[in-house]
Amino acid sequence: MKKISIAAALFLLAFTSAHAADNFGANRHIARGLECQTCHGPDLKNIEYPTIETCTQCHNTKGLAQKTADVKPHNPHMSPHYQDQLDCTNCHIQHEETDNYCNQCHQFDFKVP
Repeated sequence: MKKISIAAALFLLAFTSAHAADNFGANRHIARGLECQTCHGPDLKNIEYPTIETCTQCHNTKGLAQKTADVKPHNPHMSPHYQDQLDCTNCHIQHEETDNYCNQCHQFDFKVP
């Protein structure tokens, strides 16, 4: 079992308790047996947002782009602006409600899980 600081443990306990009923992505990751350190690093210093490199350790961007190829009006995982390299947390915000990042400029009705 990995050890974390008392401050980090208290933060995680408070956060987890406050959001236990929420169906955020982080909760789904925890339910599958992942620890916070999986995404936020061994000392939890990357608390802000994991990068696409963090996410692609488990999630294959090419596979996601193929899986969503028929989504209309455009494939959300193969953008003309970013290809398949947009940081996942722009839409899939793990500790909050998800966001349709594309709608900052477009009017796409993507349902972001």
